[in-house]
Amino acid sequence: MVALEVSLNGKRTCVAGVGQTGVVSANVCWVRRAADQAGPAEQLFLEVGGLKTPERENLRWRGQPSVKVGDEVRIKVVEAKRVPKPTARNREYPADTLRAQKRYVRQMAKQFGWKIVTR
Repeated sequence: MVALEVSLNGKRTCVAGVGQTGVVSANVCWVRRAADQAGPAEQLFLEVGGLKTPERENLRWRGQPSVKVGDEVRIKVVEAKRVPKPTARNREYPADTLRAQKRYVRQMAKQFGWKIVTR
């Protein structure tokens, strides 16, 4: 399988892959929030994750470790027979997704002063 070998400052942090079908990604993210927004004012982190299909399972090989200016992140595309198990897995259930979508629509309708009419 195609996999991503991720290193931080010359030290391999993980190898991530999902098998025959799905998505795998490695991202370095920087966030700075306005003073009135919730969460830390500033974050810089490395994320490695994926989506295994058709199981609809979200995978994560790394949490959100801090990185700092000057750090070197290396992502190498490799061929692997196996990869280590992800550190976190969350399966998406269609019924939960539908409930969340309905809740969102109701919240937006309320925010805009709309009335929802069903048949």
